[in-house]
Amino acid sequence: MSVLDRGGRIADRAAFAALGWTPDTRLRVHIARTHLTLRPALDGPVAVKNHRFIWLPAATRHRLDLRPGDRVLLAAEPQRQTLVIYPPAALDALLTHRRSASKAGDRDE
Repeated sequence: MSVLDRGGRIADRAAFAALGWTPDTRLRVHIARTHLTLRPALDGPVAVKNHRFIWLPAATRHRLDLRPGDRVLLAAEPQRQTLVIYPPAALDALLTHRRSASKAGDRDE
């Protein structure tokens, strides 16, 4: 988990280290309906900064309704050189679905 700061930065040294991403690693951002996926790309518009953080452009943050102070889940996949960022709305939907499925499976004995 990481927190989006008011400047649109996300820092997680452990995730970036696991991926082997160093400062100036360029990243391409794919915006899905529920999450962001980042992968290295020579012409990527986002870069890992010196203090091991990334800055997400405002348009990207707005597409997923990310706001300063939001806690996001970072999922690093080192073998695929991929970082997936799940915003609070995606986590809420997942937890709501899991609770509903759990309640549907409950029964009185």
